Amino acid sequence: MSTLQLSAPGQAPGPMPAALLVWDDGTSVAVYGRTLFGRNPVRADGVVVVAVRDETLSLSKTHFEVGGDAEGAWVIDHDSTNGVVLVRRGRRATLTPGQRTPVRPGDRLEIGDRSVSVQVPA
Repeated sequence: MSTLQLSAPGQAPGPMPAALLVWDDGTSVAVYGRTLFGRNPVRADGVVVVAVRDETLSLSKTHFEVGGDAEGAWVIDHDSTNGVVLVRRGRRATLTPGQRTPVRPGDRLEIGDRSVSVQVPA
C-alpha cells in the first residue's frame, strides 16, 4: 500500500493530518488541509488537488473536497454528477452538494464507481 504525503520530502514532521483516506485499490492519501479530489480537479489558491484514477469516468473532474478544522474532519460534494454517498455503520446518506458534512473513523465514501475509507487521527 502506498501513502501520498502532501508535504515536501525531507521536511520535519508537521501537524497530524486531518484525515487519512484509504482508497478501494489500497492507495492512501494523508489530508492536511483543504484537498480537492476528482478526475482532473480545478486548481485553486491554498487548496491541494489530487487526481483520482477513474477508468469508468464515473467521477466528476472536481468531485469532492476533504478538510479539517478544530471540530474535526469533513467532506463536501462539489455538485458532482454522481454525488457522494456517506456510509456509516451500514447506513447510507447522499450528501447535499456544497454542504460540509463531518466524517468519522470508519466512514466510507462512495464516489461514482470508486470508494474510499476515512480514518481520522485521534
